Amino acid sequence: MGFYDEFEQKPRRASSAPKWVAVILVSALAGSGTTAAVIPTLIKKQLNQQVSTATATTPAGAAQSVSYQVNTDIVSAVNKVKPAVVAVVNKQIVQDPFNLTSQQRDAGIGSGVLFDKNGDIITNNHVVAGASNIEVVIQDKNIKAKVLGADPVTDLAVIQVDPTSVKDITPAQFGDSDKLQIGEPAIAIGNPLGLAFAQTVTTGVISALKRDMPIQDAQTGQQYNETYLQTDAAINPGNSGGALCNIEGQVIGINSAKISSTGIEGIGFAIPINNALPIMQQLMTKGKISRPMLGVQIQDASSLPPQYQSVMPQDGGVYIASVDASAKSQGLQQGDIITKVDNKPVKDAATLQSLLFTYKTGDTVQVTIQRANQDKTIPVKLEERTSN
Repeated sequence: MGFYDEFEQKPRRASSAPKWVAVILVSALAGSGTTAAVIPTLIKKQLNQQVSTATATTPAGAAQSVSYQVNTDIVSAVNKVKPAVVAVVNKQIVQDPFNLTSQQRDAGIGSGVLFDKNGDIITNNHVVAGASNIEVVIQDKNIKAKVLGADPVTDLAVIQVDPTSVKDITPAQFGDSDKLQIGEPAIAIGNPLGLAFAQTVTTGVISALKRDMPIQDAQTGQQYNETYLQTDAAINPGNSGGALCNIEGQVIGINSAKISSTGIEGIGFAIPINNALPIMQQLMTKGKISRPMLGVQIQDASSLPPQYQSVMPQDGGVYIASVDASAKSQGLQQGDIITKVDNKPVKDAATLQSLLFTYKTGDTVQVTIQRANQDKTIPVKLEERTSN
């Protein structure tokens, strides 16, 4: 059984990204491979959460009894969230080499977070992508789940199980990712390497609040920036879709990726929960995400032939390679260079897409273009584009 590689099935990174990002940014879910053959019997005894004692030796050599309390804030937070973190099994149809028969196999295992009593679970899109069936492992039981909606752009998905299967589990509570501070504790909970290490807990801190990663929309080919939380809490293959929590035991992020390369440790990424919530709501109610678009195909200066690069403004902009009927009727033309949207500078394609995602379908924006070395501002009504 294989594991997923975070971002392997997710939209590709922008070509303008630094090479080290493109090469080593991988997901905590795994690409392919097998779990180690036999794992020795895991220690099942729980740490006594009451007062324990240990012996210490004084300089005089006398034994001394030492008391300590292990029921810390972190332990309390973990106990609050951990029951709601589940394993998500992606099952796919696999044909034999001779294409005579086919069978369903586990293609990978990720994580998910139960967030209400209706059996709704948030996870990563790449955890469920390509699945013929989805199962959720809850209290050692495999339960069938259905996908309510998935969005490859943000790498989020919502799945649902029968509410009776989670009636004894308290759903996770969401925190406020906008109120996080760099350096505050961060707790990651998930299923690294699959079910053998289910509900593993790792701890660290919030390393950074707004890490912009260049992403390419697989549906349109357009580039934009997605914002992540950075943490040094260990995120490993199988953690994708799991919870990143604060010290209050509230989910403040959905673990999604890590940077993995020789000599690099402790650089993991999670989707801020405040960014995930509106996506979750749309996926639950509509099963898809509606996003605004200009109705044009664009290119960065770096991807243009030299003769076109020479006409690009020095402070940035994007080249319109083609326009659809609606954009053309509103005044945009092939060859125009977009420099601003509502007077906000457009440096590259990623910036433009990120700006557009702050609007709603049907909104009218003022698009400033450069045409024949002259600036012109054109009102454009944003069209709808959906991702399934």
